This record gives sequence, structure tokens and C-alpha cells, in this order.
Amino acid sequence: MPRIVFLCTKNQFRSPLATAILKKELAARGIPGFWNVDSAGSWVQDLAPATPDALHEAAKRGLDLSSHTSKGIEAIHRDKIDLLLVMEQGQKESILLEFPYLRKKTFLLSELAGAHYSIPDPYVTGEPCDEIAFEIEQLIQSNIDTIIGLALGLRHRAKD
Repeated sequence: MPRIVFLCTKNQFRSPLATAILKKELAARGIPGFWNVDSAGSWVQDLAPATPDALHEAAKRGLDLSSHTSKGIEAIHRDKIDLLLVMEQGQKESILLEFPYLRKKTFLLSELAGAHYSIPDPYVTGEPCDEIAFEIEQLIQSNIDTIIGLALGLRHRAKD
């Protein structure tokens, strides 16, 4: 079962929303049970629920984040990750410094579209949450085949 993890800073808005969106896209393709999709944060101090904005943006898309509780990257089995999709360049750099074995498995979400930019944290930049949520949704929907291919391809290479 391929394991995909989305990573943002506090695991309260971007990564849980991305996780729910990807699960919905996989279910639409009829393959939800084949995948393990999760989220984590690079800087999680306290376990916390999804933000009210994340709950709102999820609900607009028919998704439910009410049971989400944040967790840090150190709380998940990193050696079992097939694909790690991060939101910011700084997160990618710090992950690769701390966990160099994830180098071939870690990508900016934007990289899947052929770009290399950070998806901003709306609580830091003040950008509208709905615009960030829409961007995440579009990147996942437009690149679902790439996500699937990378996770499966990297999984097969790891077994070789």
C-alpha cells in the first residue's frame, strides 16, 4: 500500500486539507483503500485540531476534517513514506537535512506542475485561506496522475 504524506508547518490547514482532497480524488478513481494518505507538520508544538478555516474550506468541498489532530513529522514512520509532498521550500530543505534518506521521495507540491514555489501559510502571510485552499486543490487535481505515478514508482524502486 503506497504511503503519501503531506507536510506543512503546524499540520492544521494546508497538509490536512491536501490529505482530504487527495483521498477524495483517489476515491473518485475507485482506489481509495489501496493508498495510505496522511499529513504531518514540520513544527508542531501542541496537538491541535484543524483550524476553523480548514474546516470551512473542507466543508465547501464536501470533506470533513473535524476529527483531525495535528502531529509532527517525528510522530510518523518516515521510513515507510513512499512520497512526501511539502508546501514550502524551507520545509523541503530542513527535511532533507534531517532525513537525507527521504531525498528521492520529497517534492514541493508545486514541483508536480513543473514549478518550484512555496505554497504560503495564510496565517503567516495573511493571504486569503480560500485562495490557498483552491491552489492546493488545483495542484492535486491537475497532477493526480503524477502523484500516483511517483508514489508507485518510488515504491517499486525502494523494493529493488
